Amino acid sequence: MMQQPPRLRSLLLSSMLPRLVLLVAVLSIILFALSFHFIVKQTDQLQQQSVDGLEQDINYIVSDTTRQLADLAANDIIINSLVDFEQRDNYLPMFFRSLNLTQAKSVEFALFDFAGNRVIDKNWNAVIPESLSSAWRQQTLGSSNAYSSVSKYGVLISVPVLLRGVAEGALVMYVDSLQSLLAPYPRLTNQLVTDSSGHVLFSSEPSLIAPNSSFSDFDDSGYAIKKADWQNLTLYSVKPTITAYREAAWTGIVLLAMIVGFVFIILHMVSMTGTLAERTLSTLYNDIKNRLNSDDKTSLRLDSEVEAQELADIREAFDKLIWDLTEVSLSNEQFSNVLESMGDMLVVVDQDKQILLSNKRFDDFCHDQYGEKNGILKFIMQKLASSQSNELTHFSVSTGQERFVHWTKTSLADANGNIRGDIYVGSDETEQRSLESHVKVLTHAMDEATVSIIISDIKRVGQPIIYVNSAFEELTGYSREEIIGHNCRSMQGDETSKQTVDQIREAIAVREPIETTLLNYKKDGSAFYNRLNLTPVKINGEVTHYIGFQQDVTQQRQTEQYLQDAREKAEESARLKSSFLASMSHEIRTPIHGISGVLQLMASSELTEEQKHYLSLAKFSIQGLLHIVNDILDFSKIEAGQLQIEENPFDILESLENLQSQYAIMCQEKGLALHFHFDLQGFHVVQGDDVRFRQILSNLLGNAVKFTDSGCIEVTTSIQQNADNSLKLLCSVKDTGIGIAQDKQSTIFDVFTQEDLSTTRKFGGTGLGLSISKQLCELMGGDIKLESVKGHGSTFSFTIMLEQADEALLKPVHHSSGVKREKGKKRKVLIVEDNDINQVIVKQHLNNHTTLSAKSGLEALEALNKMKVTFDVVLMDCQMPEMDGFEATKRIRNGEAGERYLNVPIIALTANAMKGDKERCVNAGMDDYLSKPFDAIDLIDKVEHWASIERNSEESAVH
Repeated sequence: MMQQPPRLRSLLLSSMLPRLVLLVAVLSIILFALSFHFIVKQTDQLQQQSVDGLEQDINYIVSDTTRQLADLAANDIIINSLVDFEQRDNYLPMFFRSLNLTQAKSVEFALFDFAGNRVIDKNWNAVIPESLSSAWRQQTLGSSNAYSSVSKYGVLISVPVLLRGVAEGALVMYVDSLQSLLAPYPRLTNQLVTDSSGHVLFSSEPSLIAPNSSFSDFDDSGYAIKKADWQNLTLYSVKPTITAYREAAWTGIVLLAMIVGFVFIILHMVSMTGTLAERTLSTLYNDIKNRLNSDDKTSLRLDSEVEAQELADIREAFDKLIWDLTEVSLSNEQFSNVLESMGDMLVVVDQDKQILLSNKRFDDFCHDQYGEKNGILKFIMQKLASSQSNELTHFSVSTGQERFVHWTKTSLADANGNIRGDIYVGSDETEQRSLESHVKVLTHAMDEATVSIIISDIKRVGQPIIYVNSAFEELTGYSREEIIGHNCRSMQGDETSKQTVDQIREAIAVREPIETTLLNYKKDGSAFYNRLNLTPVKINGEVTHYIGFQQDVTQQRQTEQYLQDAREKAEESARLKSSFLASMSHEIRTPIHGISGVLQLMASSELTEEQKHYLSLAKFSIQGLLHIVNDILDFSKIEAGQLQIEENPFDILESLENLQSQYAIMCQEKGLALHFHFDLQGFHVVQGDDVRFRQILSNLLGNAVKFTDSGCIEVTTSIQQNADNSLKLLCSVKDTGIGIAQDKQSTIFDVFTQEDLSTTRKFGGTGLGLSISKQLCELMGGDIKLESVKGHGSTFSFTIMLEQADEALLKPVHHSSGVKREKGKKRKVLIVEDNDINQVIVKQHLNNHTTLSAKSGLEALEALNKMKVTFDVVLMDCQMPEMDGFEATKRIRNGEAGERYLNVPIIALTANAMKGDKERCVNAGMDDYLSKPFDAIDLIDKVEHWASIERNSEESAVH
């Protein structure tokens, strides 16, 4: 006979009781330990908070009182009382009577002057030790800093009364004890403040520890003490330990009562749960057994498994029920999934037109309409019955747009063929309608576009064209029927760039856009330049097509080619003009130099007074001719864009003084007074082009001297600083000369223009000076203007833009590192010059030195290599046959003349005056530059300067 299984209630009690006892014991121990730890920690935290609070209170009292005193010290009443001795007695006493900064009952205030004498006070009866009095006076009156002290003598705070940042007096507050300041504040625990000797300054419980007593006399047994240091004080929190133990005992009692009650409640709940479970499961079992009418199969279970009888019975009956219900549930779930997965709306009604079934899409549709579901369905059925079309128009509440739905009606029949109702299926065609309309608009827009558009399918073999618009037909001559289905290669020819075609293929291969221009051919064979823009089209993240935009840019290409040809011709013309000007400069200056040199040689010989007069006339003519040549070359350089404005630091005051000295002699000879007025605002050294500035002013001064027979000439120069720190120079030249007629003033700055022909006949000149000056002013960011009355003189005013510069940036005339000077020594000079006259002139100028001549660069290299004597200086003409001076200098620097001449000083002698000539000399390796015609003094000075310099072999040309 099988043993009867135990009841469910017995199993629950026997299983849970041992575990419950163990759980209660462990839980009790943990709770007691945590409670005790929490109480101890809370006590420690409370004391720490008490100490921190005390420290904050002291900090607040000192800092806040100091701040308030500082605000009072900054008050005009306090400050004025230290300087206004006569009136301070009228307002200062009333002000002091209103002072009240702390909650202490006995507070003393006093105002001291700089000598430490008390000016006024409020309740001031303080007896302060000399050390404390000296400390606050030194800190506040001596160093102009605030001072605070908390000690057994009380609390003293002083702040300086500042006047222009210096202490003129001090405002002092004194409280006789810290106890009166801290007493009003609430305390978490018993709090103490002692000084370094243990003297009690404050006690929150005077009955426990009296103020002004010694902390060492306090018996701290039975108390928990927490302390912290603050400046020279010690802060304490004192709490009886019995309080913590009492809190722990009460907590333990409460926890024990809670645990006991918790145990009884759990036991009762387990008993009640078991009884209720037995009754419920037994009833459920009987019900299921009766409904399922199951057979007598026994449920399988393990012998070692202890299971309640009720659960075993339920298992057997419930298994069969679950099996049957699962089959039905699967069928319903499958049918429901089919309905919900439909893309269309579905609703089933019976013969009374009541809804039997509807899917989610139909429910969502009804939510987007006005009215409830049955009313919407009734509207649909009425419309379908009265209309020949199955497509109905509905209004969407959410979008405010019309929705187009195609409805289909099907009868619902049972297994016997009897009609039980109807099935309505609705297909929403709104998006399709919108898409079709959008496609039509896009197609029409593309077809009517003025730009040629093509679309190719790159997923198909050969990447055929699937669409072209009307503009493509007009551009290429191909019709849609002729080009669709084919590739664009039919539009390429022999002259089409293979490189461009390969670039297009590479871009399509990596699915990248490309924009390029290539040569294509129309259907009639005519060529045109095609600006092609290919853009990939993605569908579902994959590039499937390319759309191309084509434009005929043949005329643009021809225009670009024309502009390119014109630019090249203009550049060639400018180059030829520059070359011509350089040649003309050389050819003109060379004979002028010859004449000037001969005149200088004649001047050094013995002449009669009449010969000297003739010689001075010749020199004056040479200077006039050179001035004309320079004006013509300057004008030509400006026209050719060859004139460049330099940006170097220079001393503008020195330049003005030099011009004053130069023209003072000329004015003195004509009996004219010359006055210079300066207002440079301290900007003596500026950044700009000193040479062009002096050229402008020299032109104006020269004209003023030339056209003024009596009276004076005034030059006024000033500098203004702009907001961006740039400088604007304003200069005017005023004369009392012949003046300029009003109708001639508008053209006076034109090229080759003077007032009239009589002026040219009487005074001479080319008419270029003022035109060049105007263009120079404009190149330097300024302008020039004229004010004149015929017969009463003229005033020319001009402006140029400058920048500030550092005086340290000014360059000396000659500068070399590690040099030694040797004067009075006879030097050996090699003259490389192809012009015989110039050779003679240079040799005569240097007759105190040993000279040797060479007519070309080749002869110079040969002489340097073969001559045993070592030359000290080489004078190198730049333009020579066979080999010019630039090439000869480069070869000398490269060692072709021997190692001893690697760093020989080379001075360029050039008749060129074009832009870049000096730079070419420097780049070739020349050390200095002398432009023809030059003065003998300049030549001798440069030769003696460079010959007297000893340089290391590692040095190179730096000038």
